[in-house]
Amino acid sequence: MVTHPRPDRSRPDRSRAPGSHRPRRSPGGWWRSCVVGWGLAVSLVANAGAAELINRGPSESDSQLMARVLGASAELAQDVVHSTDIAAGKMTVIGFVLGEDSTLIGHLLVEQSPGRFQHVEFPTACDEEGGAPKLEAVFFARTVKGGGRDLGILCSWEAQHAIVNGTLYAASFYRLAETGDRLAVEPVTNLNKDKRFTTSDLTHRDQRGNWVNGPKPTFTTVAGVKKLLKKMGIEQ
Repeated sequence: MVTHPRPDRSRPDRSRAPGSHRPRRSPGGWWRSCVVGWGLAVSLVANAGAAELINRGPSESDSQLMARVLGASAELAQDVVHSTDIAAGKMTVIGFVLGEDSTLIGHLLVEQSPGRFQHVEFPTACDEEGGAPKLEAVFFARTVKGGGRDLGILCSWEAQHAIVNGTLYAASFYRLAETGDRLAVEPVTNLNKDKRFTTSDLTHRDQRGNWVNGPKPTFTTVAGVKKLLKKMGIEQ
């Protein structure tokens, strides 16, 4: 059983002033691309043949099942979601928690037989960016033309500095691959590397010290993300 303790909010402020960029940030941006480093197929793979399956209690809800698997100390970032879209028709319970390092961690409970689930844990591209990410939405979307639906998440970060204020947004996508006795959650790398899936709604100070609005964000909701996918020729 994997547990993720609630982050210690008493730790010193680790936010960075604008201009104090990580090397992986683009020079003109206020945030790193949420997917740098995800070219590697980062995934946690579970052996379905050897893995211990988790039995659902007779009257146990999806939320209760997920809470039992994660442990009492884990705090869900959002209510659990269940879907048959991402595991070849198998019912999957989906939850997210914030890890110790403020990275959003995904948890899937995939039903292998009636009432028996396999737990798959995976990291996401939503990690600390001057503060912990907020999970705005969990959704399902086609990420290739004519393909099935994959798991998507929309995250945001608050940006509050002396010369910039607002919200940063990023969408990222994940696919559950099942080959024989192996389950793996893999990032949809080509989309997660695409800078069109990061945007911002910011105001900043101009040279005179006045607050001015930045460019309009490309999306702030799931509907906006799916609109972008459709513009890329991927019908939903």
